Amino acid sequence: MDGPRAPGDGIKTYRSTIVAPRFATVHEGIPVTSVGWTLLDLAAVVRAPQLRRAVEAAERLELFDLREVAAALSADPGRTGSRKLLALLDDMKDHGVTRTRSEVEALLLQIIIDHALPRPEVNRYDNGREVDFRWPRHRLIVEVDGWQFHRSRRAFVTDRRRDRAALTTGWRVARFPATEVLRDPGRVAAEIHALLGLNGS
Repeated sequence: MDGPRAPGDGIKTYRSTIVAPRFATVHEGIPVTSVGWTLLDLAAVVRAPQLRRAVEAAERLELFDLREVAAALSADPGRTGSRKLLALLDDMKDHGVTRTRSEVEALLLQIIIDHALPRPEVNRYDNGREVDFRWPRHRLIVEVDGWQFHRSRRAFVTDRRRDRAALTTGWRVARFPATEVLRDPGRVAAEIHALLGLNGS
């Protein structure tokens, strides 16, 4: 049996740079930074897909304020992660705030962006069914399958029935296991490139 754990054992801590008073406050007796400054802090220590998920969560909770984030970036423009956050803001300006359902979906979207593939619609409805990624022009649907979403035989069978239904309306469905997206992003990008018919372009 393991012995007692030390306080904070297993918890990673991160000390921010000096925070201007306008980006700090006290909530229930605990000093905290503003959402904008927190996102700037996060940009320095997480990957782009995780940063996207944080921004999506802030927007979903109606806590995201673009002016506040811009002010934080202006207050410390040389911060590590600033370029990453600015790139995400530019992407949001061009494509709106996405609604990924998991980190692996956010990762696949980042793979698509990094490999300059055509931008898909994310978690949109098609014939009453929400799909992870779809390219209407190419009649292509891409789903990311994680084990947590297919623990039952019923879920597995339902997905295959939906795939066949999509085929009858002229859509192709490609399923990628989450493990493949995580371990071999280059191969996933190449397969999507081929599925979109871009190899000869």
